[in-house]
Amino acid sequence: MSTIGNPSFLSLARFGVLIFFVHTSLVLMESLDRLDPTAGSNSRLFGGFWVRRIFRIYPLAMLTVVLVVLFHVPYIPGQVYGWIGAKAFLSNLFLVQNLTLTTDIIGPLWSLPLEVQMYILLPFAYLAIRGRRYRSLFLWVLSVILAMTLPRLSPRLNVFYFAPCFTSGIVAYDLVRSRLGRWKLPSWTWPLGICIFILLFGPHDNELFSSKFHRAWATSLLLGILYANVRELPAGVIQRLTHWIAEHSYGIYLSHMIIMWVAVDRMHAKPLWFRVLFLVTTSIAVPALLYVSIEKPFILIGQHVARGLLRTRPKDSATSVVLPVLAPDSRFDLPDSQ
Repeated sequence: MSTIGNPSFLSLARFGVLIFFVHTSLVLMESLDRLDPTAGSNSRLFGGFWVRRIFRIYPLAMLTVVLVVLFHVPYIPGQVYGWIGAKAFLSNLFLVQNLTLTTDIIGPLWSLPLEVQMYILLPFAYLAIRGRRYRSLFLWVLSVILAMTLPRLSPRLNVFYFAPCFTSGIVAYDLVRSRLGRWKLPSWTWPLGICIFILLFGPHDNELFSSKFHRAWATSLLLGILYANVRELPAGVIQRLTHWIAEHSYGIYLSHMIIMWVAVDRMHAKPLWFRVLFLVTTSIAVPALLYVSIEKPFILIGQHVARGLLRTRPKDSATSVVLPVLAPDSRFDLPDSQ
């Protein structure tokens, strides 16, 4: 909806990305928590984590960039495709557009460089709070200060605009593992809270994202705190559905713009019912196919390579010291593949 007809829905779409920033930071902090006891050293922990992220993010992103060029997919449906140049193409291929100040080849790719760069910083944040309670709150305050200063020095530092959003996920992780968040609220308060935060963020205004960063930071923190205090969804149809969406969310995110382009532009002469049917069917089938054929195999390869890096050698096991992990939580039994 954010790309076909009403630009005011862009704000709602951006809020969805903010939710993902909070959630992915929370899940990946737990991933570091699980990897830590087997790492043997901080350098192996960092290496194993980064290897897993590389194999998770880059294969499907690179395939998307290549397909966009081969099939001349425009930036958003309704526009005309144009070659962005070799420098911009390579920047999109390696997800460094914000560092080279080049154009995103397709709409959804704007967020991926930010995610990759935050993944570089997350292990350092993990070390800062490992074995210590509530230090994440100080990290969040620091991230706001950095967000208000560093991007002013250079546009290449725009990733720090979103640092408080990622750090809000770290706050949620810290609260859950510290048992400050006791899951007292029923599970239905989670979607209710999201709706309230969407209204606070302003889902239908036409303001530039840069003028709403303060709202993004505040709502992200509220999301993290709420998450730490909500009970898990009970097993059932809704839980299985949301798990499937989470598992395939990366494929959904990268493929939805191409699917919409086919349904809206390439099939403009087809009956409306056929285009809607195509849109719904392929929005489910394509991410499922991508996960089975691309994502899952590379996830497994990344895990295999990471295990080789993380395996503690006998000579290191006697000297390495791993700080205790506070209060492991069943809520973290989630896939960290996103």
